Amino acid sequence: MTFPAFYTTAPAEQITQAFRYIEQNQMQGLPVCNELLTTEVVGLTRFNECWVGVLITPWTLQLIMLPASAEAEQLEEGDHRTYEFPQGKVVFMIAENETLGPYQSCALMSPLHSFETQEQIRQTAIEIMELMFQPPAEVEKSQSVKVAMPGRLDIDREAKSSEEKSGSRRDFLRGALK
Repeated sequence: MTFPAFYTTAPAEQITQAFRYIEQNQMQGLPVCNELLTTEVVGLTRFNECWVGVLITPWTLQLIMLPASAEAEQLEEGDHRTYEFPQGKVVFMIAENETLGPYQSCALMSPLHSFETQEQIRQTAIEIMELMFQPPAEVEKSQSVKVAMPGRLDIDREAKSSEEKSGSRRDFLRGALK
């Protein structure tokens, strides 16, 4: 199948369709999936020569990046790249999808069983994008998004069930919940 070398406009719909196909044809009914969630792209924005946003699927929450211009670096599947966002460095791994082509991802959290609604995970995704693009001087130290290991951000602390949770999603992202 052919796919564009780059996307001149934000490819939220293309990403959603590609991962919804996976959701419905490969992941349906697997225990890792949260049946209350569906595939959605949140906050897709231009960053340098790429589009970056948060991809929600029933099985994972991740940052996703696709090329936005011919000047975007051509990458091979399996490679890793580190990018400097206003908030700090984030490591992405290169993958390929038959309809999207090469894309970059950074796993944030999986599984997602602690989320009870699509709106709840959407708000978490919005907060992630806000934190990614805030310079460190504007964010309290405990709120900083940092790479914990290649390809993962240090925001995937084990979430407690809603009955056990105390504090907001922002507290969760800041690492304040234990």
